[in-house]
This record gives sequence, C-alpha cells and structure tokens, in this order.
Amino acid sequence: MYVLCVSFIFGKYLRLVFLVNTLKYAKSAPWQGDAMRRNRIKTLCALKELSVTELAKKIDMQPHALRRYTRQEAQPRLELAQAIAEALDVPVDDVLGVQIGAEKVDESKQKLPLYGAVQAGIGEDISDLTDPIDAIDTPSWLESVPDAYAVFVTGTSMAPRFNPREICYVHPGRPYRAGDYVVVQLSANGSTHAIVKQFIELTDTHVVLRQHNPDRELKYGREQVSAIHVVVGTYFA
Repeated sequence: MYVLCVSFIFGKYLRLVFLVNTLKYAKSAPWQGDAMRRNRIKTLCALKELSVTELAKKIDMQPHALRRYTRQEAQPRLELAQAIAEALDVPVDDVLGVQIGAEKVDESKQKLPLYGAVQAGIGEDISDLTDPIDAIDTPSWLESVPDAYAVFVTGTSMAPRFNPREICYVHPGRPYRAGDYVVVQLSANGSTHAIVKQFIELTDTHVVLRQHNPDRELKYGREQVSAIHVVVGTYFA
C-alpha cells in the first residue's frame, strides 16, 4: 500500500513538472505556431523605405543575420522583435505578424504572395519577384485564380494612377489589351523583376509601354520580357 501511494504521488509530481515547463516555454515564445507564421520585417522596411542593411545597423546587428528573418528562415524572438519595432517606430505585433495573445488565426484561408521593392542598384520603380516579402489576404474575386499575386508600388512614375505604398492585385490569366495597366516581368542574370506601366502595343521586336510621371513612352526588347500580367485591382496599405 505504501509503495502504491509513493508511486501515485511521484507520478503526480512528474506531470506537474511537465506542465510547469510547458507553460514556461509557451510564455517565452513570441507566439504559438511559429512554423505557420511569417514576420513582416521585409514588408515594414519597404513601407519605411529602409533597406535591410540599414535596419541592421540601427539595431546593431549583422545584415546577414537579419536576412535570415526576412527570408523567413527563422522567426524573431520577442526581444529582437521589440528592438526592430523601436527602430521602425511600429508596434511589435506588426513585426511579428500576429497580435500577441490573440486567438489562433484561420490559416486555411488562401494567401496571396506580395512582392516588394529591390533594395538598391536597379531602380526605385522596380519590384523584386525573386521572393515574396509577405503573404496577404486574397480578395474574394481572386480566390479562384491559383497563380494570382500582388506587387508593392514604389516610386512615382505612375502617379497619380498608382502611388507609393499602393498594392496592385495581378491576374496572370487575363488577356491584356492596349490601355490596360500591367505588371511587366523582366528577366536578367537569373532573377526576375517587375514594373507597373500602361500597355500600348506589342510589336515584332518590342513591348511598348507608357508611364505617367514624367509622361513618356518606354520600349523593351521582347527578349527582355518574360511575362505581361493585367492589374485587376489596388489597395492602399
């Protein structure tokens, strides 16, 4: 009888220790479900017109270490998220991509990849399509389009039609015609970039586009252009 009592009490003790350690771990983690959550560091840098390298300097961190988080290879702990939030002057929830303490978000809803500005060297009006900077909610009218995506407008070459920080929704399967606003994908050196312009015509040798600010015609060799996709809607972030 004594042995049974000791065994029962010891079993209760082990379960209590396990529960306490589990609660400690949950409290120390920035959020539950790290594997399903994406931070918004790269998106916030684009909004603040700040490169990842510049942000790294602000928080006294090596740029290559910070890029692990912008590539979603890891998610920042709360201490790092707080430092980034202070440097960018945003709530820490925005950095983590989730409201701390909030109930679990429905992850089954289709997300749309959002592509953002390049950091340097190519042009302020050009978006980098190498990797998405974020995943945003898909509008109901694009839920049936599996390859739809969105691009973050940078620069003012298409103002006032499109302005910086505006998000363009893109439908790759919709036919384009003269006068449509389009995302033109340009391939070079193994990477793909995109510009938002107005489509004018497609000749035997060139894709002819127009920008608004300043108003001028642009020509790209057909060998430079990998795709032309129609902009079907916008949202101001």
